[in-house]
Amino acid sequence: MNGLTEAPVWKLLEQHASAVKKTSIAELFANDSQRFKHFSLHQTGLSFDYSKNPITEETLNLLFKLADTCELKKHIQALFSGECVNTTEKLPALHTALRDPRTSGLNVNGTDILPPIHAALDKMANFVSQIHNHTWRGATGRPITDIINLGIGGSDLGPLMAIESLKPYQQTPLRFHFISNVDGYALNHLLTQLNPETSLFIIASKSFSTQETLINAKTILKWIQEKTAPHNPLPQHFLAITAQQKKALQFGIAKENIFPLWDWVGGRFSLCSCIGLSLALAIGMQNFRELLSGAHTLDQHFFKSPWQENMPLILGLLGIWQRNFFQSEAHVILPYDAALKYFPAYLQQLEMESNGKSIRIDNKKVNYATCPIIFGEVGLNGQHAFYQLFHQGTSRFSVDFILSLRNPQHILQHHHQHAIASALSQSKALMQGYRSDVPYKTLNGNHANNILAVDELTPFTLGMLIALYEHKVFVQSVIWQINPFDQWGVEYGKHLSQSIYSALDKNTTESSDANFDSSTQGLIKQYQHMNGDS
Repeated sequence: MNGLTEAPVWKLLEQHASAVKKTSIAELFANDSQRFKHFSLHQTGLSFDYSKNPITEETLNLLFKLADTCELKKHIQALFSGECVNTTEKLPALHTALRDPRTSGLNVNGTDILPPIHAALDKMANFVSQIHNHTWRGATGRPITDIINLGIGGSDLGPLMAIESLKPYQQTPLRFHFISNVDGYALNHLLTQLNPETSLFIIASKSFSTQETLINAKTILKWIQEKTAPHNPLPQHFLAITAQQKKALQFGIAKENIFPLWDWVGGRFSLCSCIGLSLALAIGMQNFRELLSGAHTLDQHFFKSPWQENMPLILGLLGIWQRNFFQSEAHVILPYDAALKYFPAYLQQLEMESNGKSIRIDNKKVNYATCPIIFGEVGLNGQHAFYQLFHQGTSRFSVDFILSLRNPQHILQHHHQHAIASALSQSKALMQGYRSDVPYKTLNGNHANNILAVDELTPFTLGMLIALYEHKVFVQSVIWQINPFDQWGVEYGKHLSQSIYSALDKNTTESSDANFDSSTQGLIKQYQHMNGDS
């Protein structure tokens, strides 16, 4: 289907939205004492309350009809079976296969991809055991104490988020560090804290050509060579996770220290692959497999559940409803569990890099809004930072509150209870608002928000949350007719960076002036002046 906005169901949704806007969400609750029951879903360990949206049963039926019009079921089947869904790069997108417990039976282009996936998991398990048992040692014979992940984007945000989220499950005194950007301050600060004899560096780069990652890796290699001479640090202090084994070998990584990636896994969908090695080192392989199991459970829920019971589908369609029919400009992720403090940044990449597109898969420009701005913060911090705009500002937005209902360690239980109370009160206030005789005390209300609640934050339920949002993104990409598995928008900036880096090295930009605007020229000259033309 090409003309999305011309489809009869789109026209019906526009008409329906005009009618729904005449009734506030608070009024919808007043008219239905069972609204929570009617508009909430429950899956093992995970609850989804979407009752605080401006919707009726008719809304859902029309949105389901939109999904059918866009042939969503066919697209889901294509995703799971390994068809070419990444149209610009002519690849499947098989992140679901990474957590498939079957050891064989998924053939893609004549090759069963499940055996190598499980072989990679076994390799991870063997390595985790060596580190935990201190049989893997550094070049001078000392056991490893620090794991440093060198990666950016999906090779950084996923492991960083998951290790922080699952700290109660950490099984080792190992210290974990993440270096992503090429800023020298961050790297220098980290190196001053590390003992080169007990540090292990994981170079995580699908292409093994990511500029920031390789610049950091080369600087670290030089540093550790100087510190551990005359020993060769590469075999005992460097691993690679990549789809480009040859490039890793050329860097000097031992073949047995290279963990595989595949071209059919995008970085932001790769946590369940060997990119999760640092996570497995932190929480142990059994817990890592629990995360895979949680993700697989949600995969199967998405694949098999009817529309009216399908969490990722409804979450995605509600986002379409807000973005395209209520003109919401932003969607906010608010975890009320400090362990999930990196989850908003993780979802920011997942959603905005996937669906931040304006060209359809048929290479024509869209004539409708696609991905909103995604941002967020731990909710209790956000309350004292940007909630003021939520309650009394003029912007349109929607919210996901994320809760963990049970405190697994029962530490400071009354603190946990205060956090839950704050989340529920903010959700209610955003929906209901507050009327005062004093105008500046009035809260507008009528803001759509969802509550996603895990019974307890565990590897299994974190896996469920990750897969939930991955499939939400896919649902929306199908409706918007865009490819969520590429990111061509970031490539041109990388190309420009190389030429500007060269220009910064020169005493003059005269030979390059024609290539740069006056602002870039002026700032290049200022840089050269401040750095002694070096």
